[in-house]
Order: sequence, then C-alpha cells, then structure tokens
Amino acid sequence: MRMAHLTTRSVLLRQSQNTQTTSWQKPTSERPAGSLTPECVMEGHSECIWSLACVGTSYNIVSTSSDGSIRQWKRYGEQVGKPWRSDGRVVGSIASSLDETMVVIGSIDGRVQLWNIIEGKMVRDPWEGHNAAVKCLDLSPNAREVASGSEDGTIRRWNPDTGRQIAPPIETIHGWVNSVKYSPQGDKFASGGSNKMICVWSKDGKLLI
Repeated sequence: MRMAHLTTRSVLLRQSQNTQTTSWQKPTSERPAGSLTPECVMEGHSECIWSLACVGTSYNIVSTSSDGSIRQWKRYGEQVGKPWRSDGRVVGSIASSLDETMVVIGSIDGRVQLWNIIEGKMVRDPWEGHNAAVKCLDLSPNAREVASGSEDGTIRRWNPDTGRQIAPPIETIHGWVNSVKYSPQGDKFASGGSNKMICVWSKDGKLLI
C-alpha cells in the first residue's frame, strides 16, 4: 500500500510540475454546422428598437424605436434618407402595405400614424381612439383596413383613406392586445394577448373561436 501511495504521489507531482511549466491556450470552438452569420449590422437608433417591417419585394427594412425615430434601411445596412421623426414619442409597432408605399405606425401614447414610405412623411393627422399604447398593427390584404391592438384591451379598425374608425372598438378578453393578424382572405382576423389566449374575430367584431 505504501509503494502504491508513493507511486500515486509521484505521478501527481509530475503532473503538477508539467502543468506549471507548460503553456496552454484554450482552443477556439468551431461554429456549429448550420449556424447563421449576420450579413450586416445596422446601427443608428440611440434607444431600444421595438418593431421591424420588411417592405415588399425591395427587401428594405423599416424600424421603430424608443428614441422616437423611424428609419428605413437597405437590406445590406445602408440607411435610406434621413430618419423620420414621430414628435419625439416612443414608437412601438409597425406594419407595411403590400404595395410598398405606406407603413402604419403605433405609438406609446395610443395614436396611430400613416406614413408615405417614398416621401418619408406622415399622411394627414394621427388617428386617435386608443387610450393606452398601441402594441400591434396589421393591414388587410386589400389595404382598405388597418387593425390596431392596444394595452387598453381593445382592437380598433381604421379606414386608411380617412383615418376614421370603421366600426365600434372590439372589447377583447385579452387584457393587453399584443398581436393582431388578418386572414389571407381579409374576412376575419386573429388576436393574441396577455391572457395566453388566441381569439379569432369576424370583421363585424363577433368572437368566432
């Protein structure tokens, strides 16, 4: 037993000596197969980015931020024109039209704005109705309606040509309405909220599912 103990102790001593005299550099781990590498990094906003929208076949990207600005980017990172200013208010949600001409934007103050992408200008005055932050937006497939969901628990539908509400607001069971999406046919829409449920609504506001 004593010889075995000495032998073990000698091995440990040699390992310790080798460790002290050997320089070892941690190997760099290889990137896992199939992992993604960013094509570019787009920088310009000074505060949190809340929402993004891709603009049709141009693949441009429009971003909204807590800094109150709206920015348009080419897919390879170059910024298109100057930032659009939204009265300095936090901009939280965005959706783009299929014809690549308009984006609709929701603010933390409950207002909804329609912007001309090409000109970088707001179209008419903001739409007012929500009394809390607008969390989500979607345009109908024919672009004749805009649906907005808010922290006030309602979904509102707007005529983008006039900025007026099409029908009375839908009082949901969600609490906060965090997402809304029209069906491909535009005859109904779905919503999701803070109550962990998804609801499907008819265009006249009836709860279907």
